[in-house]
Amino acid sequence: MNQAIRTYGDVINLDYSHHPVSECKAVWHKILQTMMLEGFHNDKRMFLITTILDKDSVCDKARHALSIIDAHLEPYNKHSFQYVTDFFTFDMSNYVDLRLPPPDVGVTLKEQHQANTH
Repeated sequence: MNQAIRTYGDVINLDYSHHPVSECKAVWHKILQTMMLEGFHNDKRMFLITTILDKDSVCDKARHALSIIDAHLEPYNKHSFQYVTDFFTFDMSNYVDLRLPPPDVGVTLKEQHQANTH
């Protein structure tokens, strides 16, 4: 049986309203490093991974990345989840970029260009 290759997106947002910007930036830098070590790549505000793994395994990889950060924060009596406001995974096949037009909206060519396409 073939396993399907899927792309998953992970979103991690930090709590800048309750923590100093310098601390959040340091935590974000560690998150970038550890997520990349786990096989994710950063795309704007998401971490993406294309894999044959199922969603639960991808979630485990992301959780593991944050657990690595905890070792760096332990001397300061801090935990990675103190900084995180959102942390979720989703299948990118369900992702809809609302900046793009809906799929049922076709592209209408001006008459001048329509004549050139025949």
